[in-house]
Amino acid sequence: MAFLVGADKISLQYPGKVIFDEASFSLNTGDRIGVVGANGEGKSSLLKLLAKEISPDSGRILHTNNTTFSHLKQHDDLDEELSVTRNIFALSPEYVWASNPKIRAILNGLIADINWEEKVKNLSGGQRRRVDLCKVLVGDYDLILLDEPTNHLDIQTVNWLARHLKNRWSKGNGALLVVSHDRWFLDFLALDMWEVHDGKVEHFEGGYSAYIQQRAERQELALKAEAKRQNFLRKELYWLSRVLPDAAKKPRFRIDAAKEMLAKDPPPRNALELKSLSVSRLGKQVITFKHVSKSIGSKLIFDDVNFDIKAGDRIGL
Repeated sequence: MAFLVGADKISLQYPGKVIFDEASFSLNTGDRIGVVGANGEGKSSLLKLLAKEISPDSGRILHTNNTTFSHLKQHDDLDEELSVTRNIFALSPEYVWASNPKIRAILNGLIADINWEEKVKNLSGGQRRRVDLCKVLVGDYDLILLDEPTNHLDIQTVNWLARHLKNRWSKGNGALLVVSHDRWFLDFLALDMWEVHDGKVEHFEGGYSAYIQQRAERQELALKAEAKRQNFLRKELYWLSRVLPDAAKKPRFRIDAAKEMLAKDPPPRNALELKSLSVSRLGKQVITFKHVSKSIGSKLIFDDVNFDIKAGDRIGL
C-alpha cells in the first residue's frame, strides 16, 4: 500500500460557510472509498481539492510524484460542437484506441447505442453522462475521482459501471474515490466510507451498510457522553448552590473546574427569536404551479397542473 494523495490540515471557506477546518485525510493504493454527507457540506469541493482544481485557504494538498488521476464532475465540460469520439479521444488516431480491447469494452459498455460521430449537442442528458464517463475511464490512471457517477444512468448501465470499477485494478492497485447517493453502488464498491460534515472528513471502515451501523453507534456514544456531562453539571450546580455561602471554606480548584464546565455550555437561544424564525420559514412559499400545461412536440407532458411546494417539504419523484 503506497500513498497517492492526501490533505494536511486544510481549511476552506466560502462566503458564509466553512467547508473544511484543518481537515486531514489520505488515499493509498488499493483504497476504494465512498463519500457521503449532506448537500453543501463539501463533497464536491473535496474532489476538486484532490484534483488540484481549487486550492485550500490554508494547509497542503499532497501528491506523490507522477500520480495520474481523472475526475468526473457533476456537470460535464464536453465540447458540444465536437463528435462523441473527438470528445473522448481528442486527436488520437482511431487505430490507437480502436485496437485496445480494454477501451473497446468501455465503449461497448457505455455508448454502444450512441452514434459515435454524432455531435454532443444533439445528445440527451443521460447520453452526455455516459460519454463523459467514457472520457474519464478510457485512460490508465492511478486514481479515479467520481462525483455522482450514477446520475442520469439506467439500472443496466449502473450495474455495468459498478462491475467495471470493481475489476478495473488488481487487489492493492489503483484507488477510487466516489461521491454517490446510490446505496447499492456504494455497498458494492466501497471498502471504506468518508462522511463530510462540520468542516471535517470522518472515516468509517466498511461499505455503506457498515457506515450506517457505525454512525448509529457513534451517535449513541455521543448521546451517552452528553447525558453524563449534563448529569455532572447538575451535581456541580447543586454543590455550588449549597457551598456558595461558605465558598471560602471549600476547595478553590473544584469551584474553578465547575465554572469552566458551565462556561462551555452553549448560550440559550432567544425563544421569541426562534418562534419568529420558525413562523417566517414555515409560511414561505417556494414554488407554486397554477394551471400549468406543457407539451413537447405532439406529446402532452402536463395538463392543467396545480400544486404548491413549501419550505420544509421533502418530495420524491
